[in-house]
Amino acid sequence: MPETLDNFKSDFPETWAAYSKLRDACDGEGPLDRKTAELIKIGISAALGHEGGLVAHISQARRAGAADAEIYHAILVSTGLAGFSSTLGATSVAREYLNEG
Repeated sequence: MPETLDNFKSDFPETWAAYSKLRDACDGEGPLDRKTAELIKIGISAALGHEGGLVAHISQARRAGAADAEIYHAILVSTGLAGFSSTLGATSVAREYLNEG
């Protein structure tokens, strides 16, 4: 995924800049702290089955102070919306990523 993202940034710099600006504005608009926002993004990534986003937001959540238990809980919370198979897949990705570092 990082190579794909790097290619996109290189091929479409104006679009990337606009997306980054929108993302940053959304993140900073309300009262949620960074850790909470990243945990929400983990749940969304799990629900949508976006492995690259899941790994990226797990990394960001850890940098923001999230414990592994909070990361797993964010995935579990998505179960009712995403379905159990999405939760199993996301938990597997999280376990693999969290056990690496």
